Amino acid sequence: MAKHFWVLLLVSLPFATSFGQSCCNAGGLSSCGSTGLLTNLRNNSIGLRFMAVPFETTASGEESYRDNFLVAEFVGRYQVSSRIRVGIQQPYRWNYRQQTGQDELLHGLADTRLMGNYTLLDNKQFAHTSLIYLEMGAGLKLPTGKYDQSIYFRDLPGNLNLGMGNFGYLLQSNLVVFHKKMGVAHTLGVQLNGKSRDDYHFGHQFSSSLLLFRELALNEKNKLVPMAGISTEYFGKNHFPSGNFAEGSGGHGWLAQAGLNARFRVFQVSALTSLPIEQDYSQRAIVAKQRYSLELTYFL
Repeated sequence: MAKHFWVLLLVSLPFATSFGQSCCNAGGLSSCGSTGLLTNLRNNSIGLRFMAVPFETTASGEESYRDNFLVAEFVGRYQVSSRIRVGIQQPYRWNYRQQTGQDELLHGLADTRLMGNYTLLDNKQFAHTSLIYLEMGAGLKLPTGKYDQSIYFRDLPGNLNLGMGNFGYLLQSNLVVFHKKMGVAHTLGVQLNGKSRDDYHFGHQFSSSLLLFRELALNEKNKLVPMAGISTEYFGKNHFPSGNFAEGSGGHGWLAQAGLNARFRVFQVSALTSLPIEQDYSQRAIVAKQRYSLELTYFL
């Protein structure tokens, strides 16, 4: 049992728990490699997460452009009790658009996220040799990031904003099933967006991930966990205060994922890459490229 428990602590699968942090929305980055809130099920921890999510337009010539969304994010987690955990995520973003003769860089603090999770099934044993872990969570996205209301009048999309200028309501579920040295994890995330302070309305957002993992123990305190799977994301269309939808917003994608977690005593390094395999963003006006993430965690 103890051995299985330590594996669950280490798994830190790329759960899409940065809810609504859409690659094509100002809120952040979803399904792009967040190692999520299951990095550690029992210990308090702090960490830094780095993410890179590029997009390219399908247009050619002067109409072509490339968007690079880069994020450095502080992540803190605190175990209130055996079943209740709270967390905070504070990202800093660099949104960079490269266009012929007209490059644009926006950078600064993005929206803060506060989450609370409750464990429903705490490593419950079934089928003699298997364990199951299930938690549900809810949270709030605060309008703390910089929100530029004039961006729409500069021929730039709302997606390039650092913050969303609104409150977002977050829901999540995380499920891990472990059998011997292998396991599977499934996650769901939803963000329901309120209207921004200028009545601009970002679309609601959904993400889900299913991953397989295997433990490779170096010794009792040092472990490697390779993982692979698939994730999906959906972003509703944005709407102007007039009620008209914002052209180029909304979309969905499916991504193949592969990564590796390495824990060495009180430190953990998690790396993940995500490759789009089916997509339709902005009415196919843009194409998502391969994404990367790296997370460094220290257990307190």
